[in-house]
Amino acid sequence: MPVRAVAEPTVGKLRAEDFSELEIPYLNPSIRTSQSMAWFADRVILGTGRSPLGFLGRFTGQESPRRGAHTSTGGSDQDGAQILSFDPVSEVWTKIYDSPVLPGKDGTPRARDRSIRASLVCQTLADDAPTLYLGAGSLEAQVTFLRSEDGQTIEECGGAGFNLDADVPSARAMACLHGRLFCTPTGRNYGRGMYDDNITDFPIVFTATDPRSGNWVAASEPGFGEAENLSINELAVFEDHLYAATLNPRFGFQLWKTDARGEPPFKWYKIIDRGAWLGSTNSIPAAVKVFKGALYVTATVQRQGRSSLDNYGPFPAEMIRVYANDDWDLVSGTARFTPNGVKRPVSGLTGGFGDRYTHAFWRTAIHDGDLVVGTAGWRWMPTYLRNRDELSDAQYRRLCEDADKYRAGEFKLWRSPDGETWELITEHGFPGSSPNNYGVRELLPTPHGLFVAPTAMVGAVGGGGLELWWGRK
Repeated sequence: MPVRAVAEPTVGKLRAEDFSELEIPYLNPSIRTSQSMAWFADRVILGTGRSPLGFLGRFTGQESPRRGAHTSTGGSDQDGAQILSFDPVSEVWTKIYDSPVLPGKDGTPRARDRSIRASLVCQTLADDAPTLYLGAGSLEAQVTFLRSEDGQTIEECGGAGFNLDADVPSARAMACLHGRLFCTPTGRNYGRGMYDDNITDFPIVFTATDPRSGNWVAASEPGFGEAENLSINELAVFEDHLYAATLNPRFGFQLWKTDARGEPPFKWYKIIDRGAWLGSTNSIPAAVKVFKGALYVTATVQRQGRSSLDNYGPFPAEMIRVYANDDWDLVSGTARFTPNGVKRPVSGLTGGFGDRYTHAFWRTAIHDGDLVVGTAGWRWMPTYLRNRDELSDAQYRRLCEDADKYRAGEFKLWRSPDGETWELITEHGFPGSSPNNYGVRELLPTPHGLFVAPTAMVGAVGGGGLELWWGRK
């Protein structure tokens, strides 16, 4: 089997002990995660996110006396998203952005921004030089776009919510091609639940040639013409084409591409359907990355708490790689028949790189010539232990025994030089990291090392909070 054990890492490559936790100043007590990091102007730009208002956001934006933050979610209503920069040479932090505080729907002062959920360096037709763009998700209103020309000052772009007069609170993915910035909306603030962070009423790819003025227009039709596509979760540029991966809980994720030539909306072509022909347990794309002549796409089942497929897991994450001619390989997953023939994992590994409790290959990055993958697991939220009448007593007992192997704060980091031979960097997270962590939310390769941001269940006020780990030799 081509996978190597963590006890035998490649000489000269990063090991778990090469990572150290950075002390992050300035963070307010609500901050629990980073959903966007960028390398810009020789600095790490760290976008941060707070817990939602109310348990899993169910009371955000509702006309209810229960409106507002509960102490269990972390922080006060006036604590919002922040952006910090870190200079790896001087090891100095600078706070460059705080969410403004505005009157909420009921008149109570609240932070406007919940999370900096997307970021990208792009030189559009209107920019004189590469510029950092960020999407600031809103607690109660619409997403606001930000930009920076120097990595030290932030300005707001014109417009909000992709110029839609609707509930469009956040941005999901960004890409840059032909002098255009592309972006997709996500989330709901009203009548929302756990699932709604990843879906939208507007599953559309938008584009702007001048994001500063807010001239967003649709670059695709909603859901690419398919009602079951509930959002467009990932974007990537590969071989002069724009690729978009959709969340489709009924049939499984789809992958589309366009050359983005001419005037929008553009002509799109479907490359992958039905969760790479695994079905609904491959419903949501988690990460996309171009690596050594192929586009790597990871996918998993969209978690929904105590309902739907969550009750029947665990279902391990999968990975495929797609070529410019639209052919594709299964990298890690279940062997199966497809319209493109029999697909067997080229790594020799089933889903989760052989671990059925790996729920997501959540983030990917290219570092030191390797494809690096950060994971999230199933064990921290074992919804699959309820109402399993279809299992025998022995099967259920085995499931419970496996669930009991959970280690608080665990996640995995993998790397591969070729997409086929995989090696663990760490199997159980970093020594000394918070027990509230449950997955790798961001990976950032830089000339000064690899930065890893786990995500926590709660903010610092609840015993969690955002951590940033720096791996360097």
